[in-house]
Amino acid sequence: MNSALGLIEMMGFVGVAEAADAAVKAAAVELSAVEKIDGGLISIRLQGDVGAVQAAVEAGCQAAQQVGTLVASHVIPNPHEDLVKILNLNGGHTLKPSENLEDLSVHRLRQIARETPGLSIQGREISRANREQLLNELNRAKNDSE
Repeated sequence: MNSALGLIEMMGFVGVAEAADAAVKAAAVELSAVEKIDGGLISIRLQGDVGAVQAAVEAGCQAAQQVGTLVASHVIPNPHEDLVKILNLNGGHTLKPSENLEDLSVHRLRQIARETPGLSIQGREISRANREQLLNELNRAKNDSE
């Protein structure tokens, strides 16, 4: 899986909003969290393919510096499974064989689609796909593997 975690940390909400907006517009990434830390520090978490996350973090940092105080930024390619677990980056659970795709949120379906090899949609197509498209692709992949 070619996934990455991007982090941008800033002082103040205006810069964070600008950074998050620029980041998600620059590349096919998912804004997975905006977390208030302390003393005005706010952290943004982005997830997606390594190249997309790198581009998004760079764009977010450039935009944020125009209206706020950038504290730090970093991209972690292929974060370790323990980090994924502790930061709850996979939505808090993995897909179980007995789990019904129909019961999952569109957000979770997109996560699963990004982790599923052989889909006919990739990258931005997954980000823009609706529930029906995601279910069709995932069910097709599931049937092909059986």
